[in-house]
Amino acid sequence: MTAERERDTRSQFAEETTDDEILTAIHKSEFPAVTARWVADTLGIERPSAHRRLEELHEKGEVERGKLRPRVVIWWTPEE
Repeated sequence: MTAERERDTRSQFAEETTDDEILTAIHKSEFPAVTARWVADTLGIERPSAHRRLEELHEKGEVERGKLRPRVVIWWTPEE
């Protein structure tokens, strides 16, 4: 039997990776911009979760994004 992940008040799975962990990973990257796949692989989370979290950080102004091709999106932290 596997352990059930915690759910939040909307019955969604609770986040196990914080915004700060995502932002720190991007800052420490050897690349000027990263993909959701890179974030997912680096932090050990699913790619759709990484993409959703990056979208949320983008809405908060914490990260910028750009499209290289229709299915290739890159993410970076804005210069301060």
